[in-house]
Amino acid sequence: MKAFQAVNAAVAAEGLDRLFAVMGDANQDLIVDLGEHHGVKFVHAHHEGSAVAMADGYARFSGKPGLASVTQGPGYTNATTSLVAARLHRTPLLVLAGHASFHDPYDPQGMVDQVALAKLTTEANVRLDSVRNVDYCLGEAFRQVKVRKGPFILNLPQNIQQADMHDPDWAYESMYRSNALQPPRAQDVEEAARLLASARRPTILCGLGAVNATAESEVRRLAEQLGAPVGVSLLASGFCADYPLYLGVSGGLGSDLTVDTLADSDVMVVVGASLNEWTTDFGKLLKNGKKIIHIDSRPEAFGWFARVAIGMTADARTAVGALADRLSATTEARRPNTQLQQQIQERNAWKVSYEDGDSVDPRRAAQYLEDTLPKDDRVLVLDGGHAAMVCTKVLTVPRAENWEVGWDFGAIGQGLAIAIGACFGRPGQRVTHTTGDASFMMNVADFQTAVRHKLPLTVVVFNDNAVGQEKHDLIHKKLNPSYADTPQADFAQLAAGFGAKGFTVRTPDDFGEIDKALAVEKGPVVIDVRINGDIELAASWEIAKHLS
Repeated sequence: MKAFQAVNAAVAAEGLDRLFAVMGDANQDLIVDLGEHHGVKFVHAHHEGSAVAMADGYARFSGKPGLASVTQGPGYTNATTSLVAARLHRTPLLVLAGHASFHDPYDPQGMVDQVALAKLTTEANVRLDSVRNVDYCLGEAFRQVKVRKGPFILNLPQNIQQADMHDPDWAYESMYRSNALQPPRAQDVEEAARLLASARRPTILCGLGAVNATAESEVRRLAEQLGAPVGVSLLASGFCADYPLYLGVSGGLGSDLTVDTLADSDVMVVVGASLNEWTTDFGKLLKNGKKIIHIDSRPEAFGWFARVAIGMTADARTAVGALADRLSATTEARRPNTQLQQQIQERNAWKVSYEDGDSVDPRRAAQYLEDTLPKDDRVLVLDGGHAAMVCTKVLTVPRAENWEVGWDFGAIGQGLAIAIGACFGRPGQRVTHTTGDASFMMNVADFQTAVRHKLPLTVVVFNDNAVGQEKHDLIHKKLNPSYADTPQADFAQLAAGFGAKGFTVRTPDDFGEIDKALAVEKGPVVIDVRINGDIELAASWEIAKHLS
């Protein structure tokens, strides 16, 4: 048995059954062996960044670790942005990375320090320097991936890959322990229960950590006990969406009602959210002497953005459940705020005055999608700049696991590959991907991957023939906005050229084309919506100023 075969045996034993990759000289033997001898299904992407993002999307939507492979040198460096995005999202993802052999110090591909670059991008990697440390390397990799700490890169030099294992009877054995859920300290639960019992206007704010901990039933139980509304960070949209006092997304990309309600509370329970400036609408949620009970599995999450009254380093589901149990044993459940419930319903029925001009107001297009997409099983992946902001303000999902954004790293162009991965992670479900024209074009080559696999993917392009957010910024700065213009191809014809179906919407009178596109049951679809690029969200410039 060779070293690369030992690595593959471990991958198969751990249940990683789908590989996203771009083949090169340093990973081709790995790929073929995984398919031929272990039955791993292979998706050949057109770009390494897309391959890693597909594996990221697959992991986000399937609940299983993702698996990707890249070759050495440029294959490795091409994947950098997607690796950082996966790390920021804490996606469990294993990357089998080809690495130059050690025998040629002048190999230009070997001059890239892949170990150093991996440390910068994922903070988690090893290099297989000898067949003698195969067990160590595999233990490190799966310890990271299987306990959902984020992506891990296993660097595999070509000459070591081909080396024979010293032990002819070698067999893989897992070298890690299952993740033990950390309970909260009893004194923290007692103190938090006392604080909440005396609260006049308690609220709950949940983030990605609450979603990853599958804490929804416990959060809802605590919310019902307190009669408290529940808001969410952008990455947790849809979490507790069926709760009558669900406020939706907090921050500038949410609603004024959400921000005002959370800001007005005197005690806020924060579950798996970082309280960064985007979620708190640049600190608006943290004023008025609010007491914060912060629950997070990461001890480094506390205190950076706001001082907390109680910090619980614990598994979110375990901690919230313990807090709900303690309160239900000592206090009566409060009645929900019916006035707030009415305000939420009125907000959800609210309409704006649209400005279409010779095209379509992007808010109208997003609202039409919200009203038309299936309510119970819609799966959304959002991307783009200003287009993503519009869709975030309008589009909703019934459950948090049906929602993802491609801009954890603030990088446009990630969403298409994440959506493709979602299609593989949720076989049989149609995935709707909303994006901007510049964002779609950034990685459009891999739309052909969706066509090749006949994936149920609907791509809605909000097309203003510009990098829209930057164009708004230039106007605010009194600079020539034409520098942000990027005239695009006809996306409906582009889709047809790839072998997919394409539809074009030029004015609201063309919304029947959206209906036709949403009625397609098989294969990929592109809807080119020509939007009025002069429309700017109120939050757009506020966010841009804080980024500068």
